[in-house]
Amino acid sequence: MGHMRLFVLLVILTPFALSSSPVVESEEMTFAAYLPLINVPDTRVLWGYDLRVSRGAQAESLLPTLPATWARAGDLVWGAIETQRGVYDWEAAAGLEANIRRLRAAGVEPIVLVQSAPAWARRLPDRACSPVAPEAYADLARFAAAVAARYRSGDLAVRYWQFWNEPDFTPAVADTKGIGCWNTGVAPWYGGDAYGAALRVFANAVRSVVPGAQIIGGNFAHFWPDDRQTLGFLRGMIEGGGLACDMIGFSGYTRWGSAERMTLKAQSLRRTLAAYGLAWMPLAAVEVADVCPEGQPCPPDFHQAQANYAARIYALAIALNLRGILWYTLLEQGAGFQHSHLADVGSSGVTPRPAFYAYRNAALLLQGAAYAGPPLNDVRFDQEGVPHMLRFIARDGAPLYVFWRPTAQDEAGWGLVTSSGRRATCISHLERPTPLAVDCSDQDGDGLIRFTVSDAPIYIRLAP
Repeated sequence: MGHMRLFVLLVILTPFALSSSPVVESEEMTFAAYLPLINVPDTRVLWGYDLRVSRGAQAESLLPTLPATWARAGDLVWGAIETQRGVYDWEAAAGLEANIRRLRAAGVEPIVLVQSAPAWARRLPDRACSPVAPEAYADLARFAAAVAARYRSGDLAVRYWQFWNEPDFTPAVADTKGIGCWNTGVAPWYGGDAYGAALRVFANAVRSVVPGAQIIGGNFAHFWPDDRQTLGFLRGMIEGGGLACDMIGFSGYTRWGSAERMTLKAQSLRRTLAAYGLAWMPLAAVEVADVCPEGQPCPPDFHQAQANYAARIYALAIALNLRGILWYTLLEQGAGFQHSHLADVGSSGVTPRPAFYAYRNAALLLQGAAYAGPPLNDVRFDQEGVPHMLRFIARDGAPLYVFWRPTAQDEAGWGLVTSSGRRATCISHLERPTPLAVDCSDQDGDGLIRFTVSDAPIYIRLAP
């Protein structure tokens, strides 16, 4: 190791006894196309991306290369479908339906986001971004049942439904943003009671047609670190009649200090849910990504930093026992949402970024893996440069470790204590189309697997 300092992580490798069943690929989840949807439990931590309607055709070449289990197919805009009360114009959903078919053809479960009430159904008639008026709840139920019937089976089958996007966003949000619309800015519930009531109407109507439908409530913007409005909104949903969804969604962009906001937000939501006896409620990070600072140019190392984020975020989602994770967005042209996308659209076609490969390669390495480490319930955010470790059991029973040093630009020598002569493979540079895999076995017989680690995660797989 030359003059490089070697730090040693003491890990005793013993058989892991998990309190819950391992996360495995369920054979029962094979989707039979052109048949009605059946509610079959799926124990995987779902992995996927957001696919913009305007970019669906350009993404077709990428879809077969990604091991996605679900993806957001786009928005079903109620106000565009039913501009005239009782008259449905499904042609307004043509782009969305093309994306649903693309995803189905790629073997991916589509998620459809329903939002934007028509003018005649709004509580605030002068705003496009408005809650649904209570007197229009019967119309919402009728619309939801019609939607569920249209997307019940065949190549347009939809099992996952998201109701509005980031409904807890502050009231000042512009009508054109496609987010918010429910937050009143008034404590204690900030409009969460009204959103919860409308969500209940929507969910009950969809399930009356497709009993196995999965409803995503929220996808909270969840401002950080002051999340009083989001938590008040969630309490309003609960105290206003109970949660009618199958999972709570939230946006988990970027890092806070040395911890991921996704991790911190999940912990905060779970504490609130636990206070109501709802600790079991599944959470899904419906939007994650690393983005450039708003109104500023991207830093010179942004693409590598984004790839580092992509290489660890799914591992963290599994460790947190999230229901699933979605990257926003798969591909875009220009800045998009502050350059969050995984692939660029340009005059020469589609160009995957380093983060595209890192996100894909991490998913491939973690397919069917079960988390075998301690609960992530007290993650610090002030320990930059200190190695973080996640421990998994791979699908074939092999121990699998993920190491990184948050924000560290240099590489530090590190060691993993194992049994003497243990064989291991160190997998790094996930941002490449093919990661670098090297034999890092204990050649000296001293029971030490040696490697270097920085902000870029390294995966260490021990022989079973």
